[in-house]
Amino acid sequence: MGEAWTPVSLAEARGLYTMTPKRCPACHGQVIVAGSYTGTGRLKLQHRRAHTGCPLRPQGYVGTPSPHPQALT
Repeated sequence: MGEAWTPVSLAEARGLYTMTPKRCPACHGQVIVAGSYTGTGRLKLQHRRAHTGCPLRPQGYVGTPSPHPQALT
């Protein structure tokens, strides 16, 4: 049986799980943690491949949530 996905903070994802694949909590598409490594910048999730069905990506969201076509399971 595979491991379950565990929610962590962006700081934990960036620091402790640098090389681990990360997925969006809304659409389950692959994401990266973007932001400054110096600690002065703000961290945010950024989709590797855009998806119009993710409500966490307001600039491209079409209003109907849907799973990412390349969702990580």
